[in-house]
Amino acid sequence: MSSTATQPLLEARGISKRFGGVQALKDVSLTIHSGEIYGLIGPNGAGKTTFFNVLTGLYSRDGGEVRFAGQALPLGNPAAIARAGLARTFQNIRLFAHMTALENVMVGRHGRTRAGVLGAVLRPRAARAEEAAIRRRAMELLHYVGIADRADALAKNLSYGDQRRLEIARALASEPKLLALDEPAAGMNATETAELRTLIEGLRRDGLSVLLIEHDVDLVMGLCDRVAVLDYGEKIAENVPEAVRRDPHVIEAYLGDNAHTSPAQPTPSPARTPARKAAAADHPLLAVIDLEVRYGGIAAVKGISFAVEEGEMVCLIGANGAGKTSTLKALTRMIGSRGEVRYGRERIDGLPGHTLVGRGLALVPEGRGVFMRLTVAENLAMGAFHRRDAGIAADLEEIYALLPRLAERRTQLAGTLSGGEQQMLAIGRALMGRPRLLLLDEPSMGLAPIMVQKVFELIRAIAARGVSILLVEQNARLALETCDRGYVMESGRITLANSATALAADPRVRAAYLGE
Repeated sequence: MSSTATQPLLEARGISKRFGGVQALKDVSLTIHSGEIYGLIGPNGAGKTTFFNVLTGLYSRDGGEVRFAGQALPLGNPAAIARAGLARTFQNIRLFAHMTALENVMVGRHGRTRAGVLGAVLRPRAARAEEAAIRRRAMELLHYVGIADRADALAKNLSYGDQRRLEIARALASEPKLLALDEPAAGMNATETAELRTLIEGLRRDGLSVLLIEHDVDLVMGLCDRVAVLDYGEKIAENVPEAVRRDPHVIEAYLGDNAHTSPAQPTPSPARTPARKAAAADHPLLAVIDLEVRYGGIAAVKGISFAVEEGEMVCLIGANGAGKTSTLKALTRMIGSRGEVRYGRERIDGLPGHTLVGRGLALVPEGRGVFMRLTVAENLAMGAFHRRDAGIAADLEEIYALLPRLAERRTQLAGTLSGGEQQMLAIGRALMGRPRLLLLDEPSMGLAPIMVQKVFELIRAIAARGVSILLVEQNARLALETCDRGYVMESGRITLANSATALAADPRVRAAYLGE
């Protein structure tokens, strides 16, 4: 379709949003036309869901203007925005679990009803007629999304794919002009994703506009008329799908600096850590066998197996929603899982998570997870909570020598540190546990380039001390330059495994991120 030939339905101009010291959105502008499917993509932490939340009134914007169907949208008023014709679904399903599918859809109609509390209590003829009309419309929508046969089933008893369809039906009950879908294919299998695509195409044929956030880039590129890309809260590209896929700024955002260089001639990096020979052993330091992770009906990790040898740096890379963070959480027992995890000679998949730190396995979580109301020194002390030896004070001074910024700020509250300093603090806290294996989840996320460089210098220094590292990192180039080996995850499965040098030259890595 030609979007230029239609009147703009939604115009967002100069949208900005801050959370304390974090600039989540910076001067983001986009226009969606009637009948258009518009995609919004970007790496983890790029600001996509924040933008959705601003558009739909869950967050108040700090700057900018949103016009919908020619009228200014109210600030921070979700109900009024829904009545104006802008409906949404959520990244994490938010159905009423103990209500039936039919009742969930009827709830979605509440913004269009006339009967108030008094009408609901007294139930005059007009109120009863309105309720019957709402019920009929809800059944029509359940037919539309293909789950009318489950109308009387409780939402919690539906399959994951059907719950996603139910969420869309509930949003459609408000009779929107624009439907905003936040990660609708997350956790779906290939068949469910294909069915979702058919449903979204049907919405457009029936005159509805769609704004789509989705980590499945193949789905986005195959569905959307135009695609915008956010990175660190700024729009870095907007065009038809094929042009966006080839945009060097987009490739860089997903894969790291210089990622658009021809795979046959990868850019050499002077910072590349030479592969260190793993210590001779008859078993790896970490062995993961057929690991599975589910969130209710969502299969996030689907039977993966991999290993980390003593003295190795191994990275786990892949697009948003591939299952990388879920893997690290399963290894550290933060979430339940199936399969076998061996650490050294011991099987640890049945142990309580808090006991693993004492065995030498430490996690630096995504988002840092520092204790904001504690000082730097107190945060570091928390990393040695399990220790009773006499070396804690000496280790603390060693951390300060390794991270002089923390030494300068040892009495400062962690919540007042910059993002890069908080990341260093999180790593320092993990080192206070004297780990043999350090798990790092997205250490570069949300950091300025100079701080990313400093954090990775720190990671290399830690590895040089003999600590083994398993790294999850959205910047594929940087991860592959730093590590000895790598695994690529797609939709909960490991699809590629090789030396870091070989993966850096493999065009299939780029395809895993950009859906080629």
